[in-house]
Amino acid sequence: MDILEQAAEKIIEEQEKIIGPIALEQAKKVPGLTVNLQKHEVKIEGDQKEILQKLVEQYQHLFGQASVEVCKDAVKDIIKQAPSDKIPSLIL
Repeated sequence: MDILEQAAEKIIEEQEKIIGPIALEQAKKVPGLTVNLQKHEVKIEGDQKEILQKLVEQYQHLFGQASVEVCKDAVKDIIKQAPSDKIPSLIL
């Protein structure tokens, strides 16, 4: 799993701690994102930056800026390892 897939997994896990199974349901609505949290597998197929952005937007749509802050906090250590041009603006 690459760094952005790890970031997506961490975002989903942190959202799940707060909103429960809705987090997984919302993640599964994001095109290009395949999620199996039981196996700790998250696959991104396509433009990783765009798909990660859409994942954050999916949570933002439901719960507003608070969800974005949870996403930022979840990946703050992980995204330091990713190239800055690959990181969606919402989680910078």
